[in-house]
Amino acid sequence: MRKNLKSDRGNATVEFALLLPLMLLLVLGVVDFARLFYAAITVASAARAGVQYGAQDPIKANDTAGMQTAASNDATDITGVTATAQSYCECSNGTRVDCITGTCSGARPPVYVQVTVQKTFTTLVDYPGIPHNTALSRTAIMRVQ
Repeated sequence: MRKNLKSDRGNATVEFALLLPLMLLLVLGVVDFARLFYAAITVASAARAGVQYGAQDPIKANDTAGMQTAASNDATDITGVTATAQSYCECSNGTRVDCITGTCSGARPPVYVQVTVQKTFTTLVDYPGIPHNTALSRTAIMRVQ
């Protein structure tokens, strides 16, 4: 009976050594997914912050550099974020018109601001079947008050 007990020694260590790489791969996958999710939320929040800055009044609607700065400042905890901003006038039927000379049914067209924030996310590990780089892009549009 003692022989059988002695032969089982070390089985747990061997099993743990065999499963450790799989467990580490699973943990890294969870960490990468969490990082991707966090980056996507941050990119969306940055686009929203930039468009909120530009939608405050008509003067800030023309300050594309200010909208881009507001978006970049909102995403300071992640790197590699780029922001683009624009303002335009659009009638209710969806046609874009010049903000100075254009009219919509005889009235002045409403002004909109749009901010697009982009980031390329790179995973920690190159997983088979999953892209190593993922392009994240979020656009926010708001009417100027």
